[in-house]
Amino acid sequence: MNFLFLFLCAIAFALIQCLIGGTRLIFSLPCYGLLAVAAILTIFSAKRCRVLPNRSCLIATSILAGYVLWRSSHSPINYLARPDFFMMLGCILFYGLTAFYISKTRDRVVLLCLFFAIAVLEVTVGTIQFKEGNGYMLFGFIRNDLTRRASGMFISANHFGGYLETVGLFALSLTVWSRWRLWAKILTGYITALCWFGVAISGSRGSYFSTIISLVAFAALSLFVVRKVNPTWFVRAWVILTIAVLAIIATAAFLMFHSSLLTERIHKMTAKDVRIYNWMAALDQFRVSPAIGTGAGTHLYYGRLFRRPPLQADPVHAHSDYLELLAEYGVVGVGAMAIFLLAHVRAGLRGFAFLVRKRLLVTYEKRSDSFALNIGALCAVVALAVHSVVDFNMHIPGNALLFAFVFALLASPGVEMGAENEAKLAAWFRFALPAVGAWFAMLGLPKIPAEFAAEQARIALRNRQYYRSIEFTRKALGENLQGNDRLSAFLRQFGFEKQNPDLYFYLGEANRSLALTTRNDTVRRNYFQKAVDAYRAGLQIFPQDENMLVRLGQSFDGLRCYSEAEEAYQKALQSDPNLGLIYGYYGTHLQAMGQTEEALDAYRKGQQLSNQSIEHLGKAELGL
Repeated sequence: MNFLFLFLCAIAFALIQCLIGGTRLIFSLPCYGLLAVAAILTIFSAKRCRVLPNRSCLIATSILAGYVLWRSSHSPINYLARPDFFMMLGCILFYGLTAFYISKTRDRVVLLCLFFAIAVLEVTVGTIQFKEGNGYMLFGFIRNDLTRRASGMFISANHFGGYLETVGLFALSLTVWSRWRLWAKILTGYITALCWFGVAISGSRGSYFSTIISLVAFAALSLFVVRKVNPTWFVRAWVILTIAVLAIIATAAFLMFHSSLLTERIHKMTAKDVRIYNWMAALDQFRVSPAIGTGAGTHLYYGRLFRRPPLQADPVHAHSDYLELLAEYGVVGVGAMAIFLLAHVRAGLRGFAFLVRKRLLVTYEKRSDSFALNIGALCAVVALAVHSVVDFNMHIPGNALLFAFVFALLASPGVEMGAENEAKLAAWFRFALPAVGAWFAMLGLPKIPAEFAAEQARIALRNRQYYRSIEFTRKALGENLQGNDRLSAFLRQFGFEKQNPDLYFYLGEANRSLALTTRNDTVRRNYFQKAVDAYRAGLQIFPQDENMLVRLGQSFDGLRCYSEAEEAYQKALQSDPNLGLIYGYYGTHLQAMGQTEEALDAYRKGQQLSNQSIEHLGKAELGL
């Protein structure tokens, strides 16, 4: 049975990495579903776990997971909270399967080999992006970033760097501390260098900092162990370490010399970053509800509400896992996370000391595969802790699953360590795993058909296939399920989606776009009215959505209902008072009403905020 669990986990992880890290529910839910199947099947596993996880880690994990699931399920906008809710369930499943069933070092190394293979693919894709600067992606995905910053199969270079810095640490630890044969160590050494090369071409300053600090942590721990188990090698280790550092510096200097992009990114490492404005908005959001936060997914609109003028990009995330956790989950959430981290670091250090004492000191080779995984996991947590200050890797399902694996290694080092792992307590958590799997199967799997239809509607809208977008949107909403096609059958059986505000936005945009492309006034007004109805329905779910408010205002302008349009624009400005683009749209509305002076004031305000001419953007959206 353990082989089956390993196989399902491997397939789920590989799939989510190939699907842009699972950043949309349609890409992450099937992967979580595979983990849920594995978890449900554990109930049939008659083999008793020989090595049980640390009980403090299990309790801390339960506290954190329980609070996140409760808070996300009680968040103001259900659909915005779903990614956090389902990602936490997926992480619990991967963590539990690794801690209880994929507990042998051999099996864990098999998973790591998969991680290495994915890293090779990531760097290969990233190298093409870095060399060509053409936004190259696999599997038909489109990357909006056309710079030379490598992002691999992720959309963001920061998350690409976050994956590689973690996998590279495990490759390095196996190279140095495993009992593998020489050819295998040469291979892992090559993968280590490849991961660092990927981090370099990502241009991610957060990855640069976290890689440097985690390597310092690895060097310090390794030198401590060398001095402990083989003092005669201590000087040699220092020499090897110095040579390695010089080689890394030389390689980095070579890359910088041959790439203006990397030179620019290095220079910006100590410069003031626009992220600070994200952080200010997150702190303002925290003050709204300090104790339990404003709810999962709410930074999407609180970040806009508290936007600082220098930041004109959409602040979907706070660019800091810690601050976003504080803002959305409050002091209670930060406390639960602190307990979780402390419990796992403590367990990892206990495992570190135990393996040094019981494995390295009593073997002739002074090597241990279990120890290699332990030190790799400890340094990976260091990398995560540093990188999370400036980025949001833990909001990317693919990277979140990777760290669920890392923390499971710390909770269960793969060796029996004594009486602390009480069988009775661990058994409760073990039998809870299939229950969590069944819970996800009931809640998550039925949502896949509607998410698939929503994704098809989004793609059709992007490709300007408006009738096709309307067709898929209506299917997802349960309004057009009379056909005999397979998708309609699935939606009739498993249920459609009424709580996704994006569906109403797609429906409104498709109709509004059709209105702008027709010259028949009656048909034009009909499409605008359908757009108005769609946007109003979406705003019933997500009233702060400035995108729908602006499009609603533009649709009312198309109908020449200027008072209703004015109301929509005012609500949009209240939702995001410092976004220059909204003032451009508002100026076009004022100009359509003949209020030329007021329109010019709006254009000037928008230009001051965005530092670019925005008048033509508002007119383009109205087809003027």
